[in-house]
Amino acid sequence: MKIATLDVGGSAIKYCLMDNDAMTCQGSVPTPDTSSTDPEPFLAAVGGILEQMGGTDQLDGVAFSMPGIIEVDEKIIRLGGALRYNYGADVKEWEKRFGLPMEVENDAKCSAMAEFAAGNLRGVRNGVVLAFGTGIGGGAVVNGEIHKGSHLYAGEASMMYSRMPNRHSAVPDDGSWATDCSTHGLCRRVALAKGIERCTGREVCAWVEQGDEVAARVFRDVCDGIALQIHNIQCWIDPERICLGGGISKSELFIEEVRAAHKRFNAELAYDFPEVEIVACRFFNDANLIGAYQHFLHMRKKRAAA
Repeated sequence: MKIATLDVGGSAIKYCLMDNDAMTCQGSVPTPDTSSTDPEPFLAAVGGILEQMGGTDQLDGVAFSMPGIIEVDEKIIRLGGALRYNYGADVKEWEKRFGLPMEVENDAKCSAMAEFAAGNLRGVRNGVVLAFGTGIGGGAVVNGEIHKGSHLYAGEASMMYSRMPNRHSAVPDDGSWATDCSTHGLCRRVALAKGIERCTGREVCAWVEQGDEVAARVFRDVCDGIALQIHNIQCWIDPERICLGGGISKSELFIEEVRAAHKRFNAELAYDFPEVEIVACRFFNDANLIGAYQHFLHMRKKRAAA
């Protein structure tokens, strides 16, 4: 079975061909303008990717990992997250256009599926994945199952807040955890502190390792902000392990500093509190692709049995 698998993010669409569980034909293309409400550029980009894989006649289906609130059974994208053109999108219409069965799932839940099935949450009854990038994706395993919640909002870490929202701020979504502590937020804060236009997560980590005091101060503040929300997550889910994902999780410095911030937070509490195990995701940037493929196989079996 050949399944085109796409991980649609705020800046790039990563893709691969899953050929009987083997990942081939990997690549990426820029994500069309996310502020537009016109879906045509996005669907054209999807069509271009399918052509690179030999065309629709050579494929058995398409698996999507995407941001937003997604009704997987009905194949409806209720809210598209950063992708404005996907709000209210009916994936069944995409199936008609391309002539292929399609399945779509929230990106963070895909990441959790991958880590739970074959990664660093394997064998864990209660665990969490936090993926840092443009925002912060989240996925939770509760009692051995991916937890979605009553309104499909479980794991929407980007929507968590560290303080009261400020709609009048020049910073979009000021007060949210993603604005403060995503990789994008880290880079914005470091660039502001250093008086430069922009920087990357890789540059920030390099500066911290080189002893840059400004970058190190902001980096520590961000890790403290992550530790604060890890504590809050512990209070509700009590996970035995938390996996950190996204490109920045490839940096051992990031993993170590979040662990250190978690210990600092616990040390300030007036009572004993468990230190959750914090590790990097096994699949890093491929987790969403692997999880989307697993979701496709699961949903095809579920639909066949219905």
